[in-house]
Amino acid sequence: MSFQAKLEKYDTIVYGVIVGLILPIIGFIVSYFIKTRGIDITFDDYFFNRLLHSEEKMDIVIFSMIPNMFLFYFVNFKWDMFEFTKGIVGVTLVMGILVVILGL
Repeated sequence: MSFQAKLEKYDTIVYGVIVGLILPIIGFIVSYFIKTRGIDITFDDYFFNRLLHSEEKMDIVIFSMIPNMFLFYFVNFKWDMFEFTKGIVGVTLVMGILVVILGL
């Protein structure tokens, strides 16, 4: 069984949305460790104060979207999983709208 045949069962919009929602959470957690290195900030403080009430909020949301963009390259151009891509793009568009709203 080839790699492409194994991927066919995951080529659905539902899997794309699920993965598209999980990856930004992982990206947010990674951004916490990168942006607070050397600074004594708790995760709660990072989430509530930095994400919701600081000038860094757009940077944090954009950083959280990077894993979706990275995966998009593979599922769309390398593996031709077009239904999965629709789910990831949908979630990324919603997050992009969030970036625009936070920037106002």
